[in-house]
Amino acid sequence: RDKLVTGVQTCALPILKIALNNNDANRPRSLQKELGASSVYSCKRQVWHYINETPRTNFNTDKLAAMFGTAMHETIAEAMKANDPFDDYLIEEEFTAGILRGHIDLFIKSQKQVVDWKTVSKARIKSGGWLDQQKIGQVQLYGYLLEENGYEVEYVSLVAIPRDGTMSDIVSHTEPYDREKALAGIDWLQNVIDQWE
Repeated sequence: RDKLVTGVQTCALPILKIALNNNDANRPRSLQKELGASSVYSCKRQVWHYINETPRTNFNTDKLAAMFGTAMHETIAEAMKANDPFDDYLIEEEFTAGILRGHIDLFIKSQKQVVDWKTVSKARIKSGGWLDQQKIGQVQLYGYLLEENGYEVEYVSLVAIPRDGTMSDIVSHTEPYDREKALAGIDWLQNVIDQWE
């Protein structure tokens, strides 16, 4: 809330909120029409509405956490580009395969490893709630997208970065790439599409 300073309400707070919301609404990810890997294993009804371009009715969602995530992704991308003298990384690349589209945060070519950054709360990391089927399925689908576009993938990783923590609070999860897990995600997505056609 804005506090009154000698009887005059500051305009900084509404200006900030308007600027952030307008900027977020015009980001490429906010304007995309294709279904992404991050939608798989989320709410089926929400995915269906997205596929069918149902007009939005809820305009009061708070997206500040997502904005922090976007800013962190941009910072990491810049840092990784500056620290890739041997052209070993694919950074913030987009791929498609069939009905699926995905934005890969990082692919380390020499390790054949997909990495997906997740910004979460420190409490979510501590509880283990940051690592679920949806996130694991998402990073497996990124492996599939890379494989379908000619890359060999052996590992998939999720890295949780706390918005309210320190470097020592960052954790990761790595597992082998599993094409069957990825195909199960594509089947889930196709089932949602077919269910309401």
